[in-house]
Amino acid sequence: MDGQIAFGEELGRFAADLRRLRIERGNPSYRELGSRAVRSVAGGRLPVATLSDAFRGKRLPGLDMLMTLVRVLLSYDEYGRPIAVPPHTSPALEPWRQRWRALAARQPPAPVRERAVRHPQGPPPAEAVASGPPSGPPSGPPPAPPSPPVASSPETYTRSHVLTGERNNIGVAFSPDGGLLAVMGEDGTVRLWDPVAGRPVGEIRTDASPFTFAFSPVGPRLAVGAEGLRGAVQLWDTERLTPVGPPLPCGSAIDAVVFTPDGHTLVAATDNEVVHLWDTRTGEPAGGPLVGHIGEVCALACRPDGTPLAALSGRHSVRLWDLGAGASVGRPLGIAEGDLYAIAFSADGTLLATAGQNGAQLWDTATGLVHGPPLHAGHMVSGVAFSADGTLLATTGADRTVRLWNPATGACAAPPLAAPTPRSELLDRLAFSPDGRTLASAGDGRTVVVYHRVPDPRPLADRALAAAFGERHAVALPALSSGTGVPLYGVEFSPDGERVYVRTRDREIVVWDPTTRAELPETQPLPEEGPCGLEFPLERGPAALWTWDGRDGPPSRPVSLVRRVTFTPDGRRAAWIGSSGWVRLWNAVDGGLTTVHPSPGADSATTLAYAPDGRMLAVAVHHRVEICRPDAARKVGPLLNGHRTSVRAVAFSPDSALLATADDRGTVRLWHTSGDHPVEGPVVDAHAGRVNDLAFAPDGRLLASAGADGTVRLWDAHAGGAASCPPLTGHTGAVRGVAFAPDGSLLAAAGEDGTLRLWMLPGPHAEAARPR
Repeated sequence: MDGQIAFGEELGRFAADLRRLRIERGNPSYRELGSRAVRSVAGGRLPVATLSDAFRGKRLPGLDMLMTLVRVLLSYDEYGRPIAVPPHTSPALEPWRQRWRALAARQPPAPVRERAVRHPQGPPPAEAVASGPPSGPPSGPPPAPPSPPVASSPETYTRSHVLTGERNNIGVAFSPDGGLLAVMGEDGTVRLWDPVAGRPVGEIRTDASPFTFAFSPVGPRLAVGAEGLRGAVQLWDTERLTPVGPPLPCGSAIDAVVFTPDGHTLVAATDNEVVHLWDTRTGEPAGGPLVGHIGEVCALACRPDGTPLAALSGRHSVRLWDLGAGASVGRPLGIAEGDLYAIAFSADGTLLATAGQNGAQLWDTATGLVHGPPLHAGHMVSGVAFSADGTLLATTGADRTVRLWNPATGACAAPPLAAPTPRSELLDRLAFSPDGRTLASAGDGRTVVVYHRVPDPRPLADRALAAAFGERHAVALPALSSGTGVPLYGVEFSPDGERVYVRTRDREIVVWDPTTRAELPETQPLPEEGPCGLEFPLERGPAALWTWDGRDGPPSRPVSLVRRVTFTPDGRRAAWIGSSGWVRLWNAVDGGLTTVHPSPGADSATTLAYAPDGRMLAVAVHHRVEICRPDAARKVGPLLNGHRTSVRAVAFSPDSALLATADDRGTVRLWHTSGDHPVEGPVVDAHAGRVNDLAFAPDGRLLASAGADGTVRLWDAHAGGAASCPPLTGHTGAVRGVAFAPDGSLLAAAGEDGTLRLWMLPGPHAEAARPR
């Protein structure tokens, strides 16, 4: 993986130097370079797709192709005027040869892949597919990194057609009604296909060196952008296959075009870092150009509501624009490393997907922050597309597969879709049909692969449950009640998850089976005073009540229903708050009992929690949290002073790396505890009132908070404390206790209304348990 990333970085720098040489030589267009290569270099051929890949660093060209390109670039002077083509023995070419050899030596080897025979009317039969070792120079894509786990999903896509054109593909797009699939070839022809039948229905032939195109969302219109120093956009009627009006001149090669959702404005990006706006009804400019990009703008996308426009710059950033005001919105989205190739908005405009050298990334358009981890990290991703309903994100790139993702969770939604294309062809263009039932992928070869969605056979109820999990919603189960109506104050699961133990206001322990939802006859009273907890001496079965009586042996796998008592997971240490408000520490190894006094002048301690690794104890004292380190002579450590009101709940993450604290005003704070002194992290206003309890999920991903406002909130601890889903409601009074099941599949909450409520939680366990 590190080798792939290092190679990608070097390839990016190599491509940047090629772009610089092109600019220094008058910035000739791709078509001009290709034409001069044919006329001036024996056997010279520079396809547009190859030039695009070379200048944008998508892949390393062959040595002969590179030498042809550099010789043609050096055949222009600094003003762009033609001069003699240098011979292949020219000393000016040697540095480029040496850099190519160094890059080729670092390039990861291409994997052995299947070769497929093209079939214009459908997928190839099994006997038509043969495999063999790769041949030719080492210019293939790097191998794919290991894929993330694939979530079980009944909605998959299957290959229905393999369409073959005459020349290499430049672009692919669906018409607004989904009845046409347009494929642009580098020969200047736009071929129109019936995506259902897989047959050609027409052609648009141009003479203006087309490079990019886009369908208008209204009417049978197609905008085609041309290259060259006098680049222009031409509108075409896709029914009559004739041009509509005169070309819209932009003065430079067109790199990308897109329509606003109402179809009234056409946006065109040129290779001189300018974005032009045109009124499609009048053919006149719609305001001044949008400027300020650093580097060539190579892709455009428009939000479904019309604004802002996202313009992608090749220099690692995305700028958002308000088209009405003609001004950028917020700060550019900065990409750490590697060039970018494509962008796409989700259906509701809340997410933006970017594709680049080091994978795909989702962004929150409201905050400008990343949304979840990178997809296909460390691997070159060159195409992205959202389905119309926003439930799927498709990506494609160097591994020649199409991958489907759940944008809400970042999980793979289905196994990769392999393309029946030659190993040398790179997939980098994707398009969903408007209804999401068809997906088309194309690359730099002649092949377009069309996939159709397989209908979902499940009952609606099962699909609704799956959708709730896919959106990371918790699913409420009917409430449990002991029948007495006595308020419930604390809740814990047994270590095997087979029982739920709840403490009542009357200091009784009530037990439920979370699977059968039956109350079990294991009720037992808590002692009136002294530290106590539950221990589980057997792998399964009821718990025994543990109280400290000076015995030497530690409790077995203990849990506490009382916030004034805490244990380490191995039971070898216990801490509790005595009647005086001081903290007592008990060590089962040496039988020692120590008293820890709160800091001078402070009120007595109210709640406490041991870190799972046993290296620190957090004690809430009024509005502060004191850190005690039992192994360091049992002295009180640093004070955490982030709260303004009394701290009522503290909890450590399972890996002890985070400490969560909550107060009377409903504020939850996260502290990073990996160093000697905890460092304050995110702060969230969790509840409208006091927070009574906190609990981390077993994997540490989620933090649950129980509020006096009658709600339970789930927070993503790894995403800066962002809310994971809407509030969990149902209690008619304050929620006093909250706990996760050991496998993370259930969340339990105990309320003052006398009910215990359970929620099913999304995650790998939920995916595996979905009904089929």
